[in-house]
Amino acid sequence: MSMEKAVEQTVASGLSGLIFTDHLDINTPTGDTRFMFDPKAQQQNIDKLKEHYEIEILKGIEVGLQPHTLDAVSEFVNGHKFDTIIASVHFIDRIDPYRGPYYLDKDLKSAYGRYLETIYFCISQFKNFDVLGHFDYITRYAPYKEKAILYSKFPEILDQILIFLAREGKALEINTNTYRERNSLTPFLDINVLKRFKEVGGEVVTLGSDAHDAWRIGEKFKQYSELIKSCGFSHIAHYKNREACFTSI
Repeated sequence: MSMEKAVEQTVASGLSGLIFTDHLDINTPTGDTRFMFDPKAQQQNIDKLKEHYEIEILKGIEVGLQPHTLDAVSEFVNGHKFDTIIASVHFIDRIDPYRGPYYLDKDLKSAYGRYLETIYFCISQFKNFDVLGHFDYITRYAPYKEKAILYSKFPEILDQILIFLAREGKALEINTNTYRERNSLTPFLDINVLKRFKEVGGEVVTLGSDAHDAWRIGEKFKQYSELIKSCGFSHIAHYKNREACFTSI
């Protein structure tokens, strides 16, 4: 998907802006270097687009965190300016959960639980971020019939994550790309996680379509905006110059 095509689709969708959050994953388990990018080139492309389109176009990054890469990620991020930094976990114990081997000899509780433990460790050590990305990412590819991170099954570790985010003023992202059918199964969001975030003092929720294809930009935003509202939040947020900007739901 080209950046220009993404902007054109954003305009056609009636959205007022978009943010490009290119991936940074250092030292991937497979040695894949596709998830490295040049922020200067990203900024140059955005500047060109701003000359032709009136919508707001922002510059972001989604950093993939692993315990052994936190220092390298920090050095990279500190060397550049972004409107928002999303912190995500894509690999667990140097294994990609997109692939089957991660789940060998693991039941649902241990597979999902280890993922959440990795999230908490990484964000508690690497605090230079604004948004926790797709906290239930692992449900996209897991082989289990239960395709959700249920608060009732992981209350202790989820509380650690949610209380940390609330205390630090960080945002929890609801990522609509997660809630798509894959292999005839569709993950779903446990609204009790959102409700608990509100209970422990969480104030900032973002909504992202994680659109790797232009036609998916803004996918299911109306549906999930209403769901977020039903959990007690009156606003959703996006970030500009690392500051939260709120929009009423």
